This record gives sequence, C-alpha cells and structure tokens, in this order.
Amino acid sequence: MKTSILFAMRYGDDVGFVWNTIARVRDLAAGFLQDDYDCYVAYPRLTGQPAQSLQNLQRIELDCYDMGEAGLARLQAQVAEKRVTVLVYMSALPSTLKLDRLRAMGLRTVNTENDSFDHRERDPMHKAAIKLVWRRWLHRQLHDVHIANARSQARYLLEHYKLPQDHLCTVVNGVDCDRFRPADTAQAEPAPTLPAERLWLLSVGQARSEKRVEWTIRAVQRLRAEFPHLPFGFAYLGDGPELPRWRGLVEQAGLQDDVVFLGAHGDTAPFYRSAALLVHAAQRESFGLAVVEAMASGLPVVATAAAGPSETIEQDVTGTLVGLSDEEAYYRAIVRYLQSPELRRRHGAKGRERALALYSINRQAREYAEVIRRCDAARRPAQAPAQPSRAAA
Repeated sequence: MKTSILFAMRYGDDVGFVWNTIARVRDLAAGFLQDDYDCYVAYPRLTGQPAQSLQNLQRIELDCYDMGEAGLARLQAQVAEKRVTVLVYMSALPSTLKLDRLRAMGLRTVNTENDSFDHRERDPMHKAAIKLVWRRWLHRQLHDVHIANARSQARYLLEHYKLPQDHLCTVVNGVDCDRFRPADTAQAEPAPTLPAERLWLLSVGQARSEKRVEWTIRAVQRLRAEFPHLPFGFAYLGDGPELPRWRGLVEQAGLQDDVVFLGAHGDTAPFYRSAALLVHAAQRESFGLAVVEAMASGLPVVATAAAGPSETIEQDVTGTLVGLSDEEAYYRAIVRYLQSPELRRRHGAKGRERALALYSINRQAREYAEVIRRCDAARRPAQAPAQPSRAAA
C-alpha cells in the first residue's frame, strides 16, 4: 500500500493569479512521484470553483496551517487515513507551526520559501548569536528541508536565518514557457488583452508596499509631460492592500487616461503578450516570477536590483537593472526602451532564450520531486547490510 505526500496551500482553491504557478509546480512534481506515492493537495476551503486545473493531485479540504487543537486533530485524522509521510508547506515559518506535534504524527516537513526577504537586513550581534545556537547548533525551529527559490535566497537563509546546510537545498523557480510565450508564437485566444494602439508598460504582482508602483506612476507623469505625443500607457495587473493608495496617486496626477488597474486574472499570459515592457520597482524580491514570465513572453524588463531580478536578468542583454534607490535611472531606462523598438525586440528575444535555458517549470518540478523523495527516505532508518548465512560462509 502506498504512502502519501500532502502539499499544503494557504488559500482556498478559487484563489488564482500567482498561486496558479505555485499549484502548477506542485501538480507537476506529483506527476514525478505518483508511481510511488498517492499525492494530495490541501486547501483551507474547497469552493467548487477551482482556479487551477490539476492532473496529478487529489484535492482535499484541510487547513494545514491551523495549529489549534481542532485543526491539529483534523490534520492527524487525514495523516492516519491517507498514510501521509511528508507534508510540503509553502511560506510557513517554523515559528508559526507546532513542529513537535507534526513530528509526533510521523510527519517530515518540507517548506518552499516563497516569501521575499530584505537582503540588506542585519541582526544585532546578540540576535545573530541566538539564531546560530538555536538553529544551526541545536537544530530547533526548523523544517526537515527548506527549499530556497534562488541562489541568492539560499545565501540569505544561511547567513541571516542561520539555517544549517543540511536542512537547506536550492531549487530555482521556473515558469511554464509553453504558456508564457511571445505574441508571434502564440495561437489566437479570446482572453482579454491591452489595446494594441499603445506601448504598454506592465507591472504584475500583489499590491504590497515593497512593490513601489508609485515609482512607475511618477514615471508616467514625467513621460506624459516630456513626451506628450508618445503612445504609451501603464497597466497594473494584480490586487492587494496598496491598490487604493496607488489609485489615489493616479487620480491626483490626472493620469486616469494613461494608467489602468486590471485586477487579478487567472490567466496572465495574454497581458504579457500585449505589452511592450515589464517594469518592476520592487524594494525586495527573492525571485520575482513576473520577471521571468515576462522574459519567457519575449518582453524586456526594467527592474531594480533586488536579489531575485539581479539573478534572473542579464544586464543589458535581457533587460536593465538599476540601483534599489535610483528612481532616476529607472525612469531613464523606461524612456530608452520606449524610444527603441529594436532594443525591445533584441532584449525580448534574449530574455526568451534565457527563460528556456534556465527557468523551466518542468525542471523545477522534477527537482522538487527528488527533494521530497530524499526527505521521505531520511524518515526510514538505514538498513544494516545483510549478514552472510552460515551456508554461504
């Protein structure tokens, strides 16, 4: 009888947008595991209107992040019924979980590190020492495996979070390069797109303060003043708590004709294909899926040099990186691309090549599956070598 792997999702199954890619990776990883394991994905609620189409994962309704007594009892019942041996979390800090209770259920835990970290952050000496003793020496408050989504994030987790090396591995994020592809290679589709008469600057992501969309709003204001006849626009794809503030900035500047807020869409690929340039002014970014989705779609990228974009963008080949605090350079880079169709074409084509070579979602899923296999294998004690029988001796 097979044992099981359980993948935990944070939100209901009707929540899409960036979660589509996260669910897709897990579904593909389950495809590599299904000969040896039953694979399930747990959502806190099943709505009957799933945002993701899954081929290899069986959905169940279960909140794996609920560490109350009732939540733990529900989890334990599912673990026993389905013979779960490995629970794969996303963005679950060990301090938010009762890991001792999970261990008592016979579970090993894997955490995919999907959060962004400020790589400039430094701890006081006493706090760094406590982390070193608690985590690296005593191995407390740790998942069995933490999966970094980029090499820079792995360095951060080692140096700042003080993870022990044997609890950390790196699986660089990937995107679906068949879904995210240039407009001239994509089949016609009825999904909504941006009007073709403009050169669209596009930002994609959750509306959080560290994304600094105000930089792009101010860039649009300058562009409209300095290049009044330039046919451009700015489209923001996503939702979140900062949207009202950003909308207010647009209204104050009188830019309602030049800026559109599109909300979150389940299928973001058509918007990349109708844009001219991805702009990404994030103050911190561990990877930045939108950057690589844009590259796969044949778009050049202007981004601040946060950890993730600094790793994924090849400077002046697939896009332009500017200093984290250099808003003027950000603006000038946008102007440069808007004024040069050839530069957009050349950098977009190189971005597509780089995405295909380095950021395949299939490679990521295969590596995830291998990490999970190793984690489960470590649960079982190594068998001693068979002793020769008397007859053989």
